This record gives sequence, structure tokens and C-alpha cells, in this order.
Amino acid sequence: MLPESVGAVLMIGHFIVSIFNVQLGAPVIYTMPFETMEQCRFYGEQLPKDIQIDIEWKHSTRFECFTIGQFQELQRQQMQPQQGTAPATPEPGDEGV
Repeated sequence: MLPESVGAVLMIGHFIVSIFNVQLGAPVIYTMPFETMEQCRFYGEQLPKDIQIDIEWKHSTRFECFTIGQFQELQRQQMQPQQGTAPATPEPGDEGV
């Protein structure tokens, strides 16, 4: 649970991408709390955007600021179990029908 003084959350993603636009592994994503959206945006703008690692690989940083309500809704959606039904399994003797 976030303290009441948090009014905004900065979500930052770090990606490593090849010259062929292929992502190397999963991105590193983390969040930072801020009191206001203005502080969040200011900090986000200070982050490096794209850094060439070598001739083939580039490090990209992306960010987005969310109000605390938006962030909590995102968390709630990720915590919900996926809706739907499991695929039906064939009954013994139904193979090849």
C-alpha cells in the first residue's frame, strides 16, 4: 500500500533492442512514487532516452506517469484472475472423432 502523500507514480521501462528491432530478453520495469504529477513528469524527462551500446544494440528507456488512482486500477487489473474457461479435454474413446 502506498502512503497518502503519493499522488503520482512513474513507471519506467528499460529495453535492449538490436538494429533489427529485436528485443533482447524481457524489459526491466519498475515504479517510483511522487507527491505530484509535475514532479513525476520532471523526473521522467531527466531519464536518458536512447543510448547506443555498440554497433548492434541500443538501450531505450520509456516512462509514463500515472495518477495514484490509475496506477491502483492497473494493479487491480493485473491481480484479477484471467476470465474464461479451460479448453475441453476429450473423453476417453473420443480420440480421432
